[in-house]
Amino acid sequence: MKRTMLTTMTVIIFLSTIGSVHAAELSIYDIQYTADPNGESPKNGNIVDCSGGIVIHKSPSGRPRLIVQDPAYPDGWAAIQVKDLFGTGIFTDVIVGDWISLTNVLVEEYKGSTFLQYMEENNAGFSIVSTNNPLPRPLVVTVDKIAAPIEGLDSWAISDYSAEKYEAMLIKVVNVNVKDTGYGKAYDNYVLASNADPNLICWASDYMNAGKDKGLIYHPNVEPGRNFCGVTGVLEQYTGEQDGIFCDYYQLLTTSTEDFTIEQIADLDGDCDVDFLDFGIFTEHWLEGK
Repeated sequence: MKRTMLTTMTVIIFLSTIGSVHAAELSIYDIQYTADPNGESPKNGNIVDCSGGIVIHKSPSGRPRLIVQDPAYPDGWAAIQVKDLFGTGIFTDVIVGDWISLTNVLVEEYKGSTFLQYMEENNAGFSIVSTNNPLPRPLVVTVDKIAAPIEGLDSWAISDYSAEKYEAMLIKVVNVNVKDTGYGKAYDNYVLASNADPNLICWASDYMNAGKDKGLIYHPNVEPGRNFCGVTGVLEQYTGEQDGIFCDYYQLLTTSTEDFTIEQIADLDGDCDVDFLDFGIFTEHWLEGK
């Protein structure tokens, strides 16, 4: 009889804890990392808790979005877009530099990018873990690491999805020029070409750039033939159809005027790098005026 009573109590305790069992909190890396050739998150369609990261950009719109990056993964799979799907204003007090974590958010592949969709019907929540965090340094990548789309009869499509690991991350391409403008679904993309090899190109856009007037398509710094020592932004994939043209491409989205590096004061040899060659020039000439 004692054994039966003990067994019954064990079952009651077990059943009472079922409702409190909660899925393990996932990092952004856990959500973004994928071996899928098309770049789809293995968590697509799941409701998850996310340990989050630092808000590196806040884009105001009817459906405000945050771009959040975890500095623990500097080489890839470190960032994700978070959207207030129904424009409830829940992120009003969140600012760049806040570390936020989220609960009960939907992982959704939407038009090529992975989102965490904040929906009240899922009892979604978030908390500001800390504030005034320094932003991660942009990851410097060569232009060829961001595949530019290939033009077809009725498409702009990429064949290489290796840039997926940089999705939503803060990245930077260096020593480039604006080769051309007027591309993409909204004709607001421009082509950045490597100054070292003009055949190496990627696409960029300024639609999230806070330093651009709303009536303009491009930031005033962007014009064909313009050289930049560096262009920084967050990487987004767009997949969709516009005017009968299928589009599938990555675009480097600038967020401020400071994302365009026109020159560096200490770059004495004009190669857009500050290195020992520049130091050598400095040491040769620093006493000439004395």
